[in-house]
Amino acid sequence: MRKLLNLKKYCLITFSSTSHALKAEKIMKELEREFLLMPTLREISSSCGLSLKFRPENLNDYYQELLDRNVSMDGVYEVEINGRKNMVKPKTM
Repeated sequence: MRKLLNLKKYCLITFSSTSHALKAEKIMKELEREFLLMPTLREISSSCGLSLKFRPENLNDYYQELLDRNVSMDGVYEVEINGRKNMVKPKTM
């Protein structure tokens, strides 16, 4: 998990509610996926919320797994850290 903390490029999935984020966390744990649950970046939303952080190469698989299990997702983003700035790009799925 430590490796995920220091990634310069990663993906985030945001959720419509905390309960959906917790459901996603439970599913990812059951599937033994590599991820972190973290606060949603300010660049994405000013409201408090949780996001799923993971490696970009896992995006399609993780998204489909959550979709197949009826997890309501709010958005999908690619994030690149540039110095102290988060460069956020929305993804269309």
